[in-house]
Amino acid sequence: MNQYEFNQLLEKYLAGQCSPDEERLIMEWQGNLLKSTDLGLGEQEKETTKKRLWHHIQEATSEPVIEEAHRHRIGWWKWLSAASVILLLGVYWGLNRSETPPVPRAEAEIEAPHGIEVKNTATNPRQIKLEDGSIVVLKANSSVTYPEHFGKQSRSVFLKGEAFFNVKRDPTKPFIVHTGDLITEVLGTSFTVKSYEEAQSIEVVVATGRVSVYENSSKKTQPRNGMILTPNQKIVFDKASGKLTPGIIEVPVIVRPPAASTAFIFDETPLPQVLKRLEKAYGLQIIVENQTLNQCIFTADLNDLPLYTQLDLVCKSVNATYEQRGTSLFINGEGCK
Repeated sequence: MNQYEFNQLLEKYLAGQCSPDEERLIMEWQGNLLKSTDLGLGEQEKETTKKRLWHHIQEATSEPVIEEAHRHRIGWWKWLSAASVILLLGVYWGLNRSETPPVPRAEAEIEAPHGIEVKNTATNPRQIKLEDGSIVVLKANSSVTYPEHFGKQSRSVFLKGEAFFNVKRDPTKPFIVHTGDLITEVLGTSFTVKSYEEAQSIEVVVATGRVSVYENSSKKTQPRNGMILTPNQKIVFDKASGKLTPGIIEVPVIVRPPAASTAFIFDETPLPQVLKRLEKAYGLQIIVENQTLNQCIFTADLNDLPLYTQLDLVCKSVNATYEQRGTSLFINGEGCK
């Protein structure tokens, strides 16, 4: 019996038009209501709940002596109310298994995945379009779970494996990616999350925009371990130690293309201007530790070269070296002679 047929039967029962066999089905449904719902209740709690249920039904169906012409119609609606009480209480019990009030969203540290689960068992990436217009490119051997309809306060999805997210901007609803011990939160941007269950770490790489990454911790007395990432930056979270390590992606890309094609052609240009142009193009911080290097000049064509090759050429020409620390690049050396 499907849901529509059951609803028709219930309506027929309330109108007093059921056959004996149909009435037996309804009575069995009433008797099995608590048994068919996994409420986590003991036998005594079930009995107490059943008594409360019938108390509500008795209150709903009790009526004063009235004219017979109106009795049947009012009684029908009273029984319909009683049935509604049963259904509503059943939903309520299913959502609240104990006397403890539900934890507010702000205090709930760990959410449970629910909704539509999409798995990619193929070798090629699979593209998924969410209802808000956001795009998920799911990599091989990965799965993502998301609700059919997002809530009013946030857009939460749950990832196992690896995926690229191109998030539709919505300042009123942050987009939140849950990956076990790490949470990635944005308003609108594009980034990659790599979180395979068998791996020892979780990695988040930002392509555009700004991403907030923080530990999904139950420690309420301590501030959450996290940081903000921008393009060309990444973070690696060690599952065992809980340590977050920021860094720069292996091949940084230009995020702010220069207006002129000759932007990376330098002719006796002071080193600070060269580095400033690279900083702006890649969105990364480049720090000169030895201030005497600022007196150096640089001449070369760095067009169509990756960032690290550009830095190699710059440093060799001014007798210096560079080092990556976190999400910044540091240049040091004796300088020009």
